[in-house]
Amino acid sequence: MGLKEHIFLPTNEYVKTLGRTFMLDDCRVLSLSCSGVEFKYTGTKLTVTFYGDSTTTTKENEPQPWRDQARVAVIVDGIMQLDTVIKKPVEVFDVCGLDESIAPSEHIVRIIKLSEPRMSTVGLGVIKILSDGPAVPTSLKDKYIEFIGDSITCGYGIDVPDELHTFSTGTENVLKAFSYLTAKELDADHSMVSYSGHGLISGYTPDPQVPKLEELIQPYYDIFAYSYNTFRGMQMESRKWDFELERKPDIIVINLGTNDDSYIQDDEDKRKAFGKAYVSFLEKVHSLNPTSKIVVAFGLMGDRLFETQKEAADIFKKESGYDEVYAFRFTPQNFEKYGYGADWHPSAASHKVAAGELARFIKELWLYGM
Repeated sequence: MGLKEHIFLPTNEYVKTLGRTFMLDDCRVLSLSCSGVEFKYTGTKLTVTFYGDSTTTTKENEPQPWRDQARVAVIVDGIMQLDTVIKKPVEVFDVCGLDESIAPSEHIVRIIKLSEPRMSTVGLGVIKILSDGPAVPTSLKDKYIEFIGDSITCGYGIDVPDELHTFSTGTENVLKAFSYLTAKELDADHSMVSYSGHGLISGYTPDPQVPKLEELIQPYYDIFAYSYNTFRGMQMESRKWDFELERKPDIIVINLGTNDDSYIQDDEDKRKAFGKAYVSFLEKVHSLNPTSKIVVAFGLMGDRLFETQKEAADIFKKESGYDEVYAFRFTPQNFEKYGYGADWHPSAASHKVAAGELARFIKELWLYGM
């Protein structure tokens, strides 16, 4: 069969969705870290179209918001073929490495948003392939994991050489984060609901006397996403997430508390308030995902609040009668051995170690229970 150009939108007919996404007119909206699509086709060339959000501009001399634009990737057969930040309202890319002169073969294409939602949203538009037939979605994997977290889960500042570099979306790379690496190790589909700086009783605060109440995770779990910016005039937080229509995770990993710790310090009353908030959040997550096991994971950037989280898990199990909740302590990052990412966040090497630890724990959970 000869090759011909096939042009399609990333609808469910042609792609498997990764994480929380939705179709808006002629594009699929990607906001959360690691959201995207995956498909396969037999052919050669591949062209993808992206639509930028309100941070992008067509004006040549207008200053670019250096830290607030979406970083995206196109991975073909496991090899990164495109890694870029979307700076214009419309950008079209002929993905390298799939030349017409190459003999056609089957390719698996994964298109992923590497940066988090607060600073950026992107639309995935028309996809063109030179192929012997239309693209088809890849199969669902046997297991599905959801990660709920903060900057650590997002892969904050992971693509910098040391802690003295500050954050930008161009250095945030969820593909190197413990979350994505754990899912990859377990050969599981994945979804991530993660926002840098967020916590349960306070976001990150430089002053322990002043909690950052505008950066709590609870209001954002049951919506699609939230962003400082708009996409085609739409606020992301205006769209609720429909848990009834979506696949239920086999396991939900919650990695929260690092930002709360900046506020709690050694204050016992604050610690108790955090424990109560954690129990409440477990109730919310479980009510929306009643069949999902839950792993309360903590410790990569310090484990001072781990015992409080473990207590919260035990209280929730007792009060709810639901036993499938487990506590897992990461080994705190060894910065002397592995270095730091931006702003003293875990390096890529630290994330890799953490992913190995968590993947082993979850494998045991699936095989034997706890």
